[in-house]
Amino acid sequence: MEKYHFAVCDDEKAVRDLLHGWLSDSPYKAQISDYSSGEELIKDIDTGTRIDVLFLDIAMGASDGIEIAKKLVTRIENNGKSMRASRPLIIYVTGIPDRMGDAFGVKAYGYLLKPVSRPSFDGELHRAVEELKKLDAQLVCETSYADMSDAFIALQSGKGIVNVKHKDILYVESSGRKAIVHLNEKKYEVYKQMAEFEEALGKDFFRIHRGYLVNLSHVVGYSRTEVQVDNGELLIISKYKYSDFIRAYMDFIS
Repeated sequence: MEKYHFAVCDDEKAVRDLLHGWLSDSPYKAQISDYSSGEELIKDIDTGTRIDVLFLDIAMGASDGIEIAKKLVTRIENNGKSMRASRPLIIYVTGIPDRMGDAFGVKAYGYLLKPVSRPSFDGELHRAVEELKKLDAQLVCETSYADMSDAFIALQSGKGIVNVKHKDILYVESSGRKAIVHLNEKKYEVYKQMAEFEEALGKDFFRIHRGYLVNLSHVVGYSRTEVQVDNGELLIISKYKYSDFIRAYMDFIS
């Protein structure tokens, strides 16, 4: 079993001791750290300490857990990482129920209201560890297939062959016996069936209409009748494809 790093940040020693004890009794192999202030926590993280799950109080004297979380978010985003796949997963532990909305506004993973019961604490910890397992599995997949960003398709254009990277294709349009491959500043007309493009380009592309196969990474907006790609073009979406498109797009961006 992987060893995790759990942390508690709370200015009340009694609360820190209680949560530390519960973490020590958990079935997970983990290093456990305690912090009495947000500044102390940030300083440790800035030295390279990785924390997987953080139980964070909101009101800590001069500190504010929401502001501390915002600083963590800024550091993660400045490093070019996504919040969804980054540590720590923040679980607020507080006696201020009316600030729950603020907590989720800064990517909080969970929320526990004081006085915290052991069953609710164990439940949140278990849920967080299961999420860490999913994130780690996702990271393995992303690492294994990192070179897929350079995948290309060979197109017979005119009398020659052109290699076009998947990531550069905005969409493929059906045009009679031909297909038109649209890039940002150019397009290629080829004799190839749309079904062949679907198979060759894979799950990052979705057939929104019999006439359009769109690259999900270039989608910037959609309605029930149109999908907009990032060069501003609007593509018709079939009403029969709308629900499946939404599921595919949500899976793609999550």
